[in-house]
Amino acid sequence: MAADRTKPLAEQLADAEAELARVKRAIAAAPCAQVGHRWKFVGGKHAGCVGEDHREFSCTCSLPVYECEVCGDCDYGENEEAREIIAKCAETRGCANGKG
Repeated sequence: MAADRTKPLAEQLADAEAELARVKRAIAAAPCAQVGHRWKFVGGKHAGCVGEDHREFSCTCSLPVYECEVCGDCDYGENEEAREIIAKCAETRGCANGKG
């Protein structure tokens, strides 16, 4: 929506705010498939790492778990942040995620 530059600035601002409010309502009402999930942190889960002693779950790595506030879908710790934690753990502690 192009601004009507012939209108006073106060009217242009009111129009822009009205459009923003309309878009926010549309996003709030849209399904996750259309606008993406609205993830909320709900806790953590063990990373499934094997520590330096090669005992399963001997590492203390924890992965963040998120749930969508709209549809209730859960990522079960499968997210970019978790992948970074696993990589860092493997690099600094020698853990092997999911390996025995």
